[in-house]
Amino acid sequence: MKYNRTDFPKDFLFGVATSAYQIEGHAQGGAGQTHWDTFARTPGNVVRNENGDLACDHLNRFPQDLDLVRDGGFDCYRFSTSWARVLPEGRGQVNEAGLDYYDRLADALLERGIRPCATLYHWELPSFLADLGGWRNRDIAGWFADFTEVIMGRIGDRMYSVAPINEPWCVSWLSHFEGHHAPGLRDIRATARAMHHVLLAHGSAIDAMRGLGMSNLGAVFNLEWAEPADDSPEARRAADLYDGIYNRFFLGGVFNKAYPDNVREGLEPYLPAGWQDDFDIIGTPVDWCGLNYYTRKLIAPSETTWPSLQEIAGPLPKTQMGWEIEPAALTRFLTRTKQDYTGDLPILVTENGMASPERQQDSDRIDYLNQHLSAVQDALAQGVPIKGYFIWSLLDNYEWALGYEKRFGLVDVDFQTMERTPKASYTAVQKALTGGTVSLPLAQPAGAMHDHWNLVADIGGTNTRLGVITNGELTDLHKYPTGKLPELLEAFHSLRDEIGTDPRAVVAAGAGPVRNGTIRLTNAQLDLSEDDIAQATGARHTFVINDFTAAAWSVAEISHDNVEVLQGAKHPPTGTRLVVGPGTGLGVGSLLYSNGRYHTVSGEGGHIGLSPRSQDEVEIFNAARLVAPECFFDDTLTLEAEMFLSGTGLPILYQAIELAGGRAKAEPRTARDILQDARDGTDAHAVKAAHMFTTHLGAVMGDLAIVMMPAGGVFLVGGVAEKNRWLFKDAFRDAFNAGGRFSELRRSMNLYVSEQDEFGIVGANNFCKNALRR
Repeated sequence: MKYNRTDFPKDFLFGVATSAYQIEGHAQGGAGQTHWDTFARTPGNVVRNENGDLACDHLNRFPQDLDLVRDGGFDCYRFSTSWARVLPEGRGQVNEAGLDYYDRLADALLERGIRPCATLYHWELPSFLADLGGWRNRDIAGWFADFTEVIMGRIGDRMYSVAPINEPWCVSWLSHFEGHHAPGLRDIRATARAMHHVLLAHGSAIDAMRGLGMSNLGAVFNLEWAEPADDSPEARRAADLYDGIYNRFFLGGVFNKAYPDNVREGLEPYLPAGWQDDFDIIGTPVDWCGLNYYTRKLIAPSETTWPSLQEIAGPLPKTQMGWEIEPAALTRFLTRTKQDYTGDLPILVTENGMASPERQQDSDRIDYLNQHLSAVQDALAQGVPIKGYFIWSLLDNYEWALGYEKRFGLVDVDFQTMERTPKASYTAVQKALTGGTVSLPLAQPAGAMHDHWNLVADIGGTNTRLGVITNGELTDLHKYPTGKLPELLEAFHSLRDEIGTDPRAVVAAGAGPVRNGTIRLTNAQLDLSEDDIAQATGARHTFVINDFTAAAWSVAEISHDNVEVLQGAKHPPTGTRLVVGPGTGLGVGSLLYSNGRYHTVSGEGGHIGLSPRSQDEVEIFNAARLVAPECFFDDTLTLEAEMFLSGTGLPILYQAIELAGGRAKAEPRTARDILQDARDGTDAHAVKAAHMFTTHLGAVMGDLAIVMMPAGGVFLVGGVAEKNRWLFKDAFRDAFNAGGRFSELRRSMNLYVSEQDEFGIVGANNFCKNALRR
């Protein structure tokens, strides 16, 4: 080699790079299907129909491969994580074996004194997300941020640096306009959306990692220098447009919060609505900029539709890929990037290398590296703050649509035996880097990373409880006066400030209807929106839900330790669950179970009809007209069930019993006092009210159960049930089972009383976990 370590600044890093799909062996270890798996299995897409099922078998051989990184004298190893290996469907269930693999990889790097430099995404999109539109779907930014939190929540503390997406041009233009990479589209509308959404996902992932407390986060771009094929103005315009599409669109979006005018002329009709409003996310500040550089292109105009340009073969020496070797263009890119985009921000050459057919004596690769290191030296001399140089690649590997023929590795791989053999270029680099490593940290600063947390709220008319959820479990509970909207939002904000970081998600549950992301809190007489919560807490995900949605979700993960069994199985079985909760009102809802997941259906059970069940009850219902006339169904004796079967309704029932018993004017009493007298047996009217409350509630629940047929059980939840367990015994169960011809069916159902403390908080947490998985 022409240069050695001492020819570069003391803090200059030398590294080597790989990517997950190209080396790991994707058909192993529980990884899910990706669009590259299906792309490779479509005839004509990949040379010799080769795929990444085994690749270099790095998944099983990574200790040997990392020994090569260490022995080569490299300071850093730039690797990528596979989205589908961690989340086989892109969302939802985690593949623990995948997380464990990256856990071991991170530890193995640090044990060898190598800085782990992660890239979150290097082109293998989970097929389940591809089915939802993939990079054409704006939601992918959120899906990608969620994946970021999962993988970096596990290994982020041991990373030296992280970049979200490798080469956005390849992810979008090459794959959606030219069709050479998965998903193999040739559609300008899909391309425009993919180009924008890949940058939106980049910014969302940076924001997610900042939320974890991470630093040294960057952006990586692949660049090709575009020169006009001749001196004509038409060729100059074509080359400038190629430069805009390939280079300036992506750099400009991230660093200047703008797209080039000449690119917008062709793409703007196809960009997603509101694209101009996304630059604050796209331009989320980064700590460094990475440039991947391999070649230049000669560009000429063509008689086609936009972009109306074509590549022309150039006269310079070429690699096995057919790419011209032009080191001076790397210098030009480094200086232009500093001048137009990054200023004093550190720049790294995150990929540079060549494909060569030489399996062992690859002197052409040594010459290529020497020329490009000279280009780096020239840029350093011009004041560009270059902090590192990464060679692509450590191993010969799966070169995407070109299969295993094009060999970029410093180390030869026999794809039949998986034997690794260092090439002459590896030995040359090894000698050049002998003499020590730079004294920079190996990983994130100690203590920088912190656990993600979610905030869940149970909002009442008087008080609000805010629960802190860490790793899915309630770890702290705070109580605040609900007050007006400013006071309520201040409670959210003050808890966020107390913890010191933004929550990942907030779920607020309260009594009232939810419409368009806003809940009308009827008890507190205020409107609370998801946007209000996001501004108060900084959370990326915010949800407002009805309190009975939360009540229904409270039984989603319930165990036998949290229920009293009135009849049926000791352990609540999996399946659709009916949930009834007499509280301030009478809530009824269900968790529908399908495809391995629960889905909420919240109803207005308090407004079903309730009718007399005996002659003396006829007089009580008649008397109730004097107390709550508006709650009867026309001129019948049927009234809304909530008017008797709730904390609000029980006093109405008691007054009706007193009036039917001959009392001229019944005094209002609280539900608590009525039930206390009923339990003590000191008030016959209270005893009667409690009996009617219990038996009518049991009958209503039995009727609803016949309609729903809930295989997962019928659950009584809520404050009334929790504080008055004595009510819900034999008479309640007998009323539930009294169904005439269907009595036997009712007796076969599983019937439980929930014993969970803070069921509203528990339900909001279960809702939150489910929403984030989806």
